[in-house]
Amino acid sequence: MQSFFSHGKLLITGEYVVLDGALSLAVPTKYGQRMEVDFSENLGGENTITWYSIDSEGETWYREEFLIEEGSRGEASTPLSLTQSCRSVKLNPTDLCNINAVSDSLVKILNKACAMNSWFLEGGSYTVRTYLDFPNNWGLGSSSTLICNMAKWAEVDAFELSEASFGGSGYDIAVGMLGGDILYRSPEMWEGYVYNPPFRGHLYLVHLNEKQNSREGIAMYKQKVRNAKLIERISNLTEELIACQDFDTFQELINEHESLIAGQIEMPTVKEKLFGDYPFAIKSLGAWGGDFILACGDENTPHYFKDKGYTTVLTYSELVK
Repeated sequence: MQSFFSHGKLLITGEYVVLDGALSLAVPTKYGQRMEVDFSENLGGENTITWYSIDSEGETWYREEFLIEEGSRGEASTPLSLTQSCRSVKLNPTDLCNINAVSDSLVKILNKACAMNSWFLEGGSYTVRTYLDFPNNWGLGSSSTLICNMAKWAEVDAFELSEASFGGSGYDIAVGMLGGDILYRSPEMWEGYVYNPPFRGHLYLVHLNEKQNSREGIAMYKQKVRNAKLIERISNLTEELIACQDFDTFQELINEHESLIAGQIEMPTVKEKLFGDYPFAIKSLGAWGGDFILACGDENTPHYFKDKGYTTVLTYSELVK
């Protein structure tokens, strides 16, 4: 059996403008997705992939079987087709709207991997099980960790595989493949980094009880006029933030970051919208409107957010690898 694991991600700076090359800081989470692959030889029978997706509660929410068809490999080929023999046993709400969408996405990814690596999926049948160890609505990268695991299994370029399927800036792929903090500026420039501020004990991650569709956020941002000055300032803020050793200065930096992004996407900051009476700085992470936020604070911070109905409040060290 082969086993692969990729960490989830949080984008600390550069949301949206990372798409246009702004220098951004991203960190891996302790939670991620594991993939296990069993291979069996078939003597004269059909070669198949039987796929199981298992959520953080241990429930199998998706099961499907795919037929591996014989044929030429290449960009124009489609060596996989979906059989009708097995359907789902359970489907929990995900960012993919239904079973057919999940199946279509998997076929697309697998076909692309076959086109990129001619020996991938040759010579037998496979049973694949994926295990997500965080709730899917946390937005830590169920799709990106899948792509990273697929790339590791197929031994292909993860950025190219991602671009052919889910798209995006690629920072989440970089985090999943490296498994460490990164400074990111487009797929052409990313490097490992160690982000360990002295005030990390005053940083909390709070889930907003809903999942934001990142692809919708990307589409919305791309309708805006590209702002070169904004991209430059966010890049500078990223550099200032990673060098910052003072908690009050850090809050000033993320407040400026929030204000700049709010102006570009024409949305109120999360603090203006939901937490106007909170005494410390708050920053959205990733696509605005859902998933986690970064909250500066003290020992009373968990009580503040839980009293408002936001029960998932983690310290920075609890969530970030």
